[in-house]
Amino acid sequence: MGELSGLRVAVAGLGPMGRGIARVFAEAGAQVSVVDVDAAATARGYETLLAEADPPVTVSTAASVTEAVRDADLFVEAVVERFDAKLALLAEVRAAGNETLVVASNTSSLSIGELGVAFGDPARVVGLHFFNPPTKMRLVEIIRGARTDPEVVERARAWVAGLGKTAVLCADSPNFIVNRVCRPLYYESQLLVTQGMTPEVVDAAVKGALGHRMGPLELLDFTGLHTHLGSSETALREFGDPRYRPIPLTRQLVRAGTTGRAAGRGYYDYAAGKPRQAQAAVTRSPESAADGQVHVYRAVDCTPADVAAVRELAADRRVVVDSSAGGWVEHLPPGVGWLRLHRHGEQTFAEVVADEVAGIAPAFDAADALGATSVPVLALPGLVVDRLAHTMVNEALTLVEEGTAAAADVDLALRLGMNHPVGPLEYLRDTGPVEVLAGLRALLTGFGDPRYRPAQLLVRQAAGSRRG
Repeated sequence: MGELSGLRVAVAGLGPMGRGIARVFAEAGAQVSVVDVDAAATARGYETLLAEADPPVTVSTAASVTEAVRDADLFVEAVVERFDAKLALLAEVRAAGNETLVVASNTSSLSIGELGVAFGDPARVVGLHFFNPPTKMRLVEIIRGARTDPEVVERARAWVAGLGKTAVLCADSPNFIVNRVCRPLYYESQLLVTQGMTPEVVDAAVKGALGHRMGPLELLDFTGLHTHLGSSETALREFGDPRYRPIPLTRQLVRAGTTGRAAGRGYYDYAAGKPRQAQAAVTRSPESAADGQVHVYRAVDCTPADVAAVRELAADRRVVVDSSAGGWVEHLPPGVGWLRLHRHGEQTFAEVVADEVAGIAPAFDAADALGATSVPVLALPGLVVDRLAHTMVNEALTLVEEGTAAAADVDLALRLGMNHPVGPLEYLRDTGPVEVLAGLRALLTGFGDPRYRPAQLLVRQAAGSRRG
């Protein structure tokens, strides 16, 4: 018998997510009934579900939503991500009259509290946000509406555990945990392209330095730029904060119909080859014959004292500055190289600044001497990796600061939901709040954009670190 033997579950919506959710409940021993918008759609979805299921599962179909939920313990909706569609569905569920039914939405962006009010009994409405594909992804975000009964939340936790999955708890807030923390990862990647970087350089840097399985622009193309644009507009509308405003370049691509991989073109042109081929073409392996005599000057900032020290060192030796501080674009001494070194596991990865406009020649020889795989980047504040990592940390701290999620759940969600090797707050502990704060303040100074203002929790942590 499965862990959820005896649980009666109704699932509405038989797209990829609904089919996957139905399968995982059935595999855990629950009695599952599925339904879609009409009999034909239900039949098609049911046939596809059975064809996909390996091992086979036992699932039944219902003639209507009313029939599906009449004797159910849990109802999960996975219909199209539009409030009007979900509102119409919830009205049918409410009319069925099952007063003990728990109603769960698989929404990735809509308010659980608002759905609860629309349902008419917000105490019984909870978010169960599965990740695609539900049959493989271990994470489920449980979203607690402001009026969701705590007992309903605990029952949801128990059901997720019974599925063999890991739950993280999130207050009702736009984009929840994973999609919210990843917003700056996507935004900054798009802005880097706007500012002159190529998508393959951005993605290669993120994969090489941070160990992500897919680069952010490659991932946006995979999920669809139109989907990302819609969620960005929702975030801006809900928060009213300019840091969430959509990037104009992505809006232009969507308007032109170049929405990503499914359309054949987005940030990458898929007729020209796969993203990983483009990324490999800009990634440089270290030359084994490189001269190992190079002095690395590590600088978190670019202060007058840093510049003076580099000038003195460069008088009689080969020197490279290891920094992402944007001030070096104006103050790098002649003959000195500029890179940013990152260590991921046993590997060393370098962003090598190569900017003809700024008059900075690439120090590939230094990267070779240090045994670092490298990519060439422009002399922009934060370069690529620190800019993306620091803004993600800042967003994660904002979630914790406002009480949306606990720090441990934020890290767990990013590791399981995005396959990141470390969570953003684990990264913060390894890097230190003083360095991350300095990086954000340099971005704020360099760009003058309020999207880089640091969370007050980060400011306090950095102050505590200095006093400690």
